[in-house]
Amino acid sequence: MFAKHDPKPKPGSFESLLGKSVEVKGTVKSKGSLRIEGAVEGGVETAGDVTISEGAVVNASVKAQSAAIAGVVNGNVMCTGRLELYPSARVKGDVSAAMFAVSEGAVFQGHAQVQETGKLNVPDPEAKGQN
Repeated sequence: MFAKHDPKPKPGSFESLLGKSVEVKGTVKSKGSLRIEGAVEGGVETAGDVTISEGAVVNASVKAQSAAIAGVVNGNVMCTGRLELYPSARVKGDVSAAMFAVSEGAVFQGHAQVQETGKLNVPDPEAKGQN
């Protein structure tokens, strides 16, 4: 039912890639889908989907349409769609999503809130001064 390994993207399924050697301090904003394989400290906001690969470390809040997490996230995660934690995922923070799936082996410490689809407010990364 659940994948046992890092979620593999389909060709062209993400617009931006932060590779294993990339470290970002600050807020990453994107209108499209994003794959993180490196390290982010600060915030991640995308109007699309985000994939946090095994080996990635994200010390940041994450806001996205949907998220697939196989790495480490220390921060809150908010999705308007699906949030999936793969077996290698380590998430410490509160999560909110329309659908929430946790694979056997994943570690989650925090509170989870599952809302009706479309009821969550994920800000547009281009909107300034609004959260």
